[in-house]
Amino acid sequence: MNIHTRRKIWPVLLLIALLATLAWPAAAQDDEIVSRVEGEPITRAQFEARVRLVRWQFLRELEKLDELTSGQLGLAAAFVEDRVSSLQDPVGLGGDVLELMETERVLWQKAAELDLLPSEEEIDTAEAYFFSRWTDVPPDEIAANAEAQAFIAEWREGAMAASGMSEAELRDVFATEAVSQKLFEYLADSVPQEELAVHTRHILCAFNPDNPGDPAPPSAEQRAAAENCAQTAMVRLANGENFEAVARSLSDDLASGQRGGDVGWTFLSQLTANYAEAARNAELNTVIGPVETEFGFHVLEVLEREMRPLSDEEYNRALSGYFQAWVNALYEQATIERSEHWQDAVPDRPSLEDLDAELQAAIQAALE
Repeated sequence: MNIHTRRKIWPVLLLIALLATLAWPAAAQDDEIVSRVEGEPITRAQFEARVRLVRWQFLRELEKLDELTSGQLGLAAAFVEDRVSSLQDPVGLGGDVLELMETERVLWQKAAELDLLPSEEEIDTAEAYFFSRWTDVPPDEIAANAEAQAFIAEWREGAMAASGMSEAELRDVFATEAVSQKLFEYLADSVPQEELAVHTRHILCAFNPDNPGDPAPPSAEQRAAAENCAQTAMVRLANGENFEAVARSLSDDLASGQRGGDVGWTFLSQLTANYAEAARNAELNTVIGPVETEFGFHVLEVLEREMRPLSDEEYNRALSGYFQAWVNALYEQATIERSEHWQDAVPDRPSLEDLDAELQAAIQAALE
């Protein structure tokens, strides 16, 4: 549903391959630095190596998907389109990688502050879980499995050749994943087993009515149209029209609109930030709005509100949301000085052209 949070973290399978190394140079010229995080530099060489590694990893994923689907990439067309569009937009992908590298610096600094730096055993565990996902070998059996070890050797060789990283730097990739896991566990100790839940109904005037869940920033025209829709809803309600009837006629959230705008019971951690804040503080049974989120303008009403215990599944989902919000807050609070010229010469290789012709044809067919 389009009032739920949109996660910023990349899929776990990809996250490890993007993470930064720890080997920061003692000194670097300003024109060799693309960003500083609390004074710690990310050099151009590190950045470009990471971009090349990400591009290589995306190509490997396309190869793996082709293998799993026996060439029927259309079965996962959305995933293929995402990877292809990223590979064809070097600067856009570079920006994503640089933001992730900056976030990693923030996490390392926080881990050092909390005395939560990982042990060698914890780094080994992070590495085993990564390769388990690629080989389908349980993590505790990776070390003794000859086929898994052959895959790991081939992966390392390919990663180093594509990125220019050393074997020690690749080891640091898994250290960063271990840091993230330790911070996740640290935060878990402070997350309660119950949470405020709200029963709400809303009328969504989406920025993109044809795709209400699209979080892309709206054009001026889209914003104006959505705001006008929300104001129309407020006027109709103020004039005594039934909320259910207005929701059915105006709301772009078709699922809840068919129920007269009723969203049902939802934990606050499952809601996008501004909607959650409004639902937390609104007077019960009182229409408020418009409330702006990344999806549009909402006219909403809180019908009920109470603390509820979390199931194991709900707790884990809430914990993931809390962790991402915490990481985002750390990033926003950090002093990050990004070079105006960070995008100069962002690598555009390896590329789709490096795949074999048959796979390139399968990708093209999936996108048609």
